[in-house]
Amino acid sequence: MPVYEGGCLCGAIRYEAKGKPGFPHLCSCSQCRKWSGAPTVAWVEFPLESFAWTGPGGEPKRFQSSQKSRRGSCPICGSAISVEDEGYDKISITIASLDDPDAIVPGKQHSYKKGVPVWWSVAIERPTRTKKA
Repeated sequence: MPVYEGGCLCGAIRYEAKGKPGFPHLCSCSQCRKWSGAPTVAWVEFPLESFAWTGPGGEPKRFQSSQKSRRGSCPICGSAISVEDEGYDKISITIASLDDPDAIVPGKQHSYKKGVPVWWSVAIERPTRTKKA
């Protein structure tokens, strides 16, 4: 079973996700853009049952960003890490917060693509470089 680990910039918030990742995609909605400070956020989902917060800081600080969504960030460094939707059995994790962000490549789905700034262009390409030893 694959294991994916990641966390925030300062290392206080850490996580471990086991199993197959789902729905790797991009989002450029106004909430993702304003929360992350980036024109586009790359996301991947994991089942809550195989996900654990493992760092010394425990769980991230959560902000209720909409009626059903809570966004998780590190209370120390502010890193954008997760989104949990009420009644949903999965957690969405920012791909960039993975220790190995090359491990998961977003698919063709780009939510709210029309929300990207006019100066921003995204092209997803499969990795061709090899890992450093």
